[in-house]
Amino acid sequence: MGMQLNTSLHVFIIWKNARYMTDNILEDLKKKFELLEVYEVHWSTEFFSDNMSRFYGVNLPPGAFKEDQHDVGPFLLCIVKDKNPKYDYVETPKEKIRVNINIYETKQTYRSWTGGGNNVHSSNTKEETEHDLVLLLGKNLKDIQNDLPELWNGTIKKIDSDLVGAKGWKNTSQLFYVLNATVNYLVLRSFENISDLNTSVSTSDIDILTNQVKQIQFITNGKNILEEKNQEFHKVVIANQDVLLHVGEQYYDPKWANDMLNRKVLSHYGFYIPNDEDHFYSLL
Repeated sequence: MGMQLNTSLHVFIIWKNARYMTDNILEDLKKKFELLEVYEVHWSTEFFSDNMSRFYGVNLPPGAFKEDQHDVGPFLLCIVKDKNPKYDYVETPKEKIRVNINIYETKQTYRSWTGGGNNVHSSNTKEETEHDLVLLLGKNLKDIQNDLPELWNGTIKKIDSDLVGAKGWKNTSQLFYVLNATVNYLVLRSFENISDLNTSVSTSDIDILTNQVKQIQFITNGKNILEEKNQEFHKVVIANQDVLLHVGEQYYDPKWANDMLNRKVLSHYGFYIPNDEDHFYSLL
């Protein structure tokens, strides 16, 4: 399916407590957007609250785990195409953010239909759509677009799996595929150690430069085991091995760290690294 330049994909999630309004919501989504796919997602009870906190990450709504807020139970994931996205700024309790207003206001409407609270979620930006889809389905936007139908055929597809990475990562390539779609990072040095992507890199830690330390911890499902100034060590399970990620601005000047991130390049290994000049000076 080719996407026209001005169209954009977004997701709506109807959490269990809003599902009594499913028919009204689906009808309305069909009116306002093109509804492409609807999944019913089953998370295991064991990982449900972990999945939820990783999914929302740093944006976790306050009190999101009150039992009445999200009953542990299957939810609907709807993928829609907005043919005329309209971006503008909105005030949220935390900050002013730039969102696709059509999506944002539709979500507010559904929330009011379902008793307020966070019973309905939407991805308000392209980045958020990318983040939500790769964590829920294990595929980034580009790969999902190839599989989407022109329009939803009315059948709800069932998916029986937790958030990607819930029980650890198959291999490093799977982990970086997800990081590429969700956070701003680069691998600082000794890329050679990670070159055989399917063997564990447990022999040494992976140095990751980022200005999104907390986000990375949620995405990788890492356990924070040590905290220093501007950096943390996260223990992550890859190919059933414990691997240490050394994450943060490390010892670099924050402004330079930022510039390095802006100039990062995708290596042939499938993860981001500094460009040649930055690599040279970072080692110097």
